[in-house]
Amino acid sequence: MTSERRRWRVRLRDHHGRILGAGTMLDGEHLLTCAHVIEGHDAVTVDFVALPDAEPGFATVVADAPPLGDDGGDIALLRLRHAEVRLEGVPLHRTPLDDGQRVRAYGFPRGSDGMWSFATVVGDGGHGLERVQLHRTSDAEPITHGFSGSAVIADETGHVVGMVATRYATEAARVSWMIPVETMLGYLPELRRWAEGSPAIDPSFARQPEPPVIDVLFAREFARWLGGQGRSDVWVIITGGDDSAVSASLRRAVVLGDREHGAGRSATGPTVPPVGSVVLAVDAARKTAEEVRRRISERLDVAADSPAGHHGAGRTVVVSGIDESAEPDELVGEVLVPLAQRAHELGLRLALAFHEETSPGVGVVRSTTGALADGDVDEDDVEGRLALLETRLSELTPVEKANRTDAPRFADTPEVHARARRLKGALTQLRAAEQDGELDWVKRHLPACEQAATRASERARDLRRFLDENLARRAELRARLDAYGEMARNSGFVEDVELDAAYAPAWRMLFEGPCDLAAAADAVEEYANTVRKRIDG
Repeated sequence: MTSERRRWRVRLRDHHGRILGAGTMLDGEHLLTCAHVIEGHDAVTVDFVALPDAEPGFATVVADAPPLGDDGGDIALLRLRHAEVRLEGVPLHRTPLDDGQRVRAYGFPRGSDGMWSFATVVGDGGHGLERVQLHRTSDAEPITHGFSGSAVIADETGHVVGMVATRYATEAARVSWMIPVETMLGYLPELRRWAEGSPAIDPSFARQPEPPVIDVLFAREFARWLGGQGRSDVWVIITGGDDSAVSASLRRAVVLGDREHGAGRSATGPTVPPVGSVVLAVDAARKTAEEVRRRISERLDVAADSPAGHHGAGRTVVVSGIDESAEPDELVGEVLVPLAQRAHELGLRLALAFHEETSPGVGVVRSTTGALADGDVDEDDVEGRLALLETRLSELTPVEKANRTDAPRFADTPEVHARARRLKGALTQLRAAEQDGELDWVKRHLPACEQAATRASERARDLRRFLDENLARRAELRARLDAYGEMARNSGFVEDVELDAAYAPAWRMLFEGPCDLAAAADAVEEYANTVRKRIDG
């Protein structure tokens, strides 16, 4: 990666010499940047900062995806008028992005000739969840609009995994954004000639036309599950034949949930999963167990010695056509069951699709994978069931505590129920009865306590996901409000009555009292429109 760091970095300027942003050389002739960086310019000057003796070049747009609002599109491919043969381009790399992953970018903040900044991946953001939020490390340079167009590099691998797309100066005070490589490939297929890495979904999922009929109930539930709702880390799906409505619904969800195929999509609604919710989808039909294992390993780090907690949670893998595999027994026993047993440790969720309920692999997966039955143990193992119940309640307690803290921050939040303490009291009674030898009494009352704990855990986790999504959305709206405020001030609109009147309600909704996110989003959009209108005259 050393030579790449020296060669691929370029700075873009307008014909007056003003710095517009950064760019990334893909080869000696083509470069990548954000569409907003070059907006309004027919040609831009390209400074080869890694080649001090090189004369500046000039580049024009070959293909672009203009910005869609503030969180979609915004990609441009440029070509130099004269190729610079000494340049070494850098490939784009398809890869899942894990929360907490360390990355870096090289940009040109105001007053700088170029510098690195460091950040960690936080999670998806924007209205379509196409962007990925970055938090700079405490001692790093803010990733401002001078970084826009720069490659985002994963520290661990050295791969280019995205592009900075921070449009306004003050966004970096709280948050910065990147466009993942796979999203860029979806908007601009021309970029695929420079792409490396294993695609998220097998081609067979995308070859099928949009299904005329889907199973709406399954599609809605599967979309919710892909979005992180539902208690099971592993879901066995019986699809029926390839032409069934469930099969069509599964393929549709996989395509819409893939960053590369779902970028800029128009489909919305309860049957549509979030973009990026499928990190890998394998069609196992006619594949050997080793071929499926290799496909999974190419995309994900699931080695036997992978450390627990290293991965982001909720990375969803879909394997379909398992009973149509060339080696279904080996695939289930040697690949899928071991993977399912480590799903929680690896931060994975697995959707395992079979054509028929009677396929032998269905029973094998269900009987050998604890996650499928939410960790159930043998009915007669009272001590094991009590120990499992104790574990569930110990996991439930901090979730409920966090929910009680965050729920009052938002309007119309579902009621928070603190069930863990009451259930722990019931567990104490059950353990006392077990020690007194009253096993029949314990067996009669234990199922009700187990069911109550399962329901409480499901509701608490669903509420936690809801609150986490709200917190991320509120942070995004706060950053956007700040960014437009800075735009207004930079354009000379200070103590402006009209702008202040539009700014105040948005600020109050986001910073005072319970936040109504829908109303706050409308207020921020109203302020943004007002700022744009004033600036445009």
